[in-house]
Amino acid sequence: MSIQNLNDCFSISEMFPVYTEQLRVRSEHIPRGAEALDGDMTIEALPTWYGGTTFRSALEAGWAATLDSLNIAWQYEPETITLPSGSTYIPDFWLPDLGTWLEVKGPGVPRIEKAIELGASRACSCGDACTCQWSGGEMVIIGHAPERYNPWIDPENQNVSDRILLRRTRRHGGHLQWSSADGRAVWLTRCCDCNRGSWFRTSRCRACGSNLAGAHGYRSGDTALQFIDPSCRPTPSQTALADAEAVDRTQPSGGAA
Repeated sequence: MSIQNLNDCFSISEMFPVYTEQLRVRSEHIPRGAEALDGDMTIEALPTWYGGTTFRSALEAGWAATLDSLNIAWQYEPETITLPSGSTYIPDFWLPDLGTWLEVKGPGVPRIEKAIELGASRACSCGDACTCQWSGGEMVIIGHAPERYNPWIDPENQNVSDRILLRRTRRHGGHLQWSSADGRAVWLTRCCDCNRGSWFRTSRCRACGSNLAGAHGYRSGDTALQFIDPSCRPTPSQTALADAEAVDRTQPSGGAA
């Protein structure tokens, strides 16, 4: 059973505003402009619109759409952080329910020194008894480009026509790949109590603090997890957002064990 919401059947009326806005954003892009090769980027990124936000790259937009499929609330570039070294840093995503930062790094942005420094500065330093709002302190996840989908090893493609196989391959965004800034293993799951996705290292959900016993943990690159193409999904419906907020109001704040 998938932990993602993977509906890929949308009407033309749902998708037309998405296509229109994405075309507008791309048409305003200036090749090799100030935003094209920003910071440590070595490959030009193309701005991409998704869910009312213009992202610096399609990879960032895809991660936003993927977080939505996992029912993980996100904020894009919410603040500028001054690191202990004195350098400034704007992480790509803050996941407020999980106490987690997500830094998206594609092949054109290989350096992760600032993400590593942020992770070290926000990790738990309580000693024996952790009193942090989130168990273990704030987590920093590095979101990588997805692993390419291989239709030949997918058991669902047995005995299907070449036409269906081609369509599935074209629609599939690949498989999620991530790592942690501190180099330790971290898994992804969806809490059965609060219905939110979460990266975790302990047996407690970082969003609501519930025991994750019985929940399945997925490793990076697991073929059961799909990276979402932002050009193929409309903005999450207001009904879905309202349902998620209703769940949030029934849960205690923080995720400390």
